[in-house]
Amino acid sequence: MTLARDGGIKWPGRIDLRFPRRKEFPALERSPVQPDPTGPTLKVRDLLSEELSEIRLTLVAGESGLDHPLTHPRIQKAGLALTGPLSQLQPGRVQILGLSEITFLEQLSSADRSELVQGLFDARLSCFILSRGLSYSPHFVQLAERQSVPLLASPLPTAQVVEAVGAFLESRLAPRQLLHGVLLDIYGLGVLLLGQSGVGKSEAALDLIVRGHRLVSDDVVEILRRGNILSGTGPALTRFHMELRGLGIINIKDLFGVAAVRERKDLELVVKLEHWKEGKTYERLGIDETHYEILGLALPYIEMPVTPGKNLSVLLEVAARNQLLKRRGYHPAKELARRLNENIRGKIS
Repeated sequence: MTLARDGGIKWPGRIDLRFPRRKEFPALERSPVQPDPTGPTLKVRDLLSEELSEIRLTLVAGESGLDHPLTHPRIQKAGLALTGPLSQLQPGRVQILGLSEITFLEQLSSADRSELVQGLFDARLSCFILSRGLSYSPHFVQLAERQSVPLLASPLPTAQVVEAVGAFLESRLAPRQLLHGVLLDIYGLGVLLLGQSGVGKSEAALDLIVRGHRLVSDDVVEILRRGNILSGTGPALTRFHMELRGLGIINIKDLFGVAAVRERKDLELVVKLEHWKEGKTYERLGIDETHYEILGLALPYIEMPVTPGKNLSVLLEVAARNQLLKRRGYHPAKELARRLNENIRGKIS
C-alpha cells in the first residue's frame, strides 16, 4: 500500500482509490450588508398604539415625555432593586410596577418612601407602567408630571402586561437587517436564496411554489434576530409580490392562494446561486461544512452553480431534504467516508 500524490490510496495490482481534491472554502461567509450600528428605537408613545390594545394601557401623567426613547427590548421589574442600590435600574427601559413593588413602597415610612421614589425618577427610566389597575400616591403622579416621565396604567395582571409589552418590544427593537434575496419555506425549512440580480432566484422560487412550497418574501428580506434565532419576513408594502422578467409583477397569494405564502419563517439554510465560473472548484463531497453569518449568527451555507438547463428547483428541494437529515444527526457524506474508512481498514488487516 502506498499514498498517491493526489491524496488517494494505491493498492498494488488491485485497487486505486483516488479522491478529488476539495476546494478550501472559507470557514465563514459574511453577509454583504451590515446592520445599522445605532439599532432601532421606539418612543414611549408607541406603547399606546393599537398593537398593545389588548392590555388597555392609559396615560396617567407625564404626557410631555411620550417622546422619550425606548432602546432596550427587555422590560424591567424593580423587584429586589428597591431594597438595594438603584444603579441596577437601566435607562432606556420600561419599568413595570406590580403588586409586590407597590406593597413594598407602601410599607416604608413617608420619608424613606419619598427618598426611594425620587431615586426611581433620578434613574432616567423611559416610563413607568402600573399593572393590576393599581393606583399610587398623588406625590408619585406629581413627580411623573413634573419630571416628564410618562406614567401608564393597565387593569390587567402583571404577568400578562409583562408578556405583551415584552413581546412588543422584542419584535420592534430586535436587531434587524435587509438583504437582497428570496426567502422560502421548503419542506418546513427556511431557505434564503442569495445571488446577483438576474441569476434566477425568482424563477427558481416560482417553480418551487408551483411544486407546493411557500413564499415568504421576494427581492427584499427583512431579517430579525431574537436570541439565537433569525426570522425573516417581507416589507408590508410588497409582501407576497414577485417580479419576473418578461411578465412583470405578480401576486403569489392571489394566483396560488393563501397556502402558497406565509408571513414569516425562521432562517435555517442559506443558498447562494451564481453563474458557473470556469476554473472555480465547487464542493463535490459535502464533508466540509461552511457557514454564512447574518447579525452575528452562523447559518449552514451552500454555493450552487447555475448553468443553462439545470433544474434548480429539484436541487433546492434536495438541499433542503439533506439539511433536514443533518439536523436529525445523519450526514450522508460523512457516513460514506466512515464506510470507506472501515472498508480500507478491513483490507489492511
